[in-house]
Amino acid sequence: MLRLTKKPIHSIKVSDCISISELADAFGLPATALASAVERNRRAIKKPFYSIPDLATRWNCSRATVYNILGESEFKLLNLSRQGKKKGKWNVPASVVEHIEQSRMEPIAA
Repeated sequence: MLRLTKKPIHSIKVSDCISISELADAFGLPATALASAVERNRRAIKKPFYSIPDLATRWNCSRATVYNILGESEFKLLNLSRQGKKKGKWNVPASVVEHIEQSRMEPIAA
């Protein structure tokens, strides 16, 4: 004789974790679409500071281009390198990033 046992149902808590595929199934979405949406949202979250590689990824350009753009801006940046070191560890405040992005926005010429 086969006996079926029921697992007790627990209420869902805010701290519970589920996988992307479980969440996608709950909303009837493809798991890849939900994963892409989560990744886009992660990138959109504001940080207090951005590194040079962060900005190269954000602006889809090389690090050299980021340095050129920052050099043209004349804003102050946070240098976390030790005194006397040639190579700097630059952090760019989010307010500077937003100002640069707004100042460089322009419509496409038709």
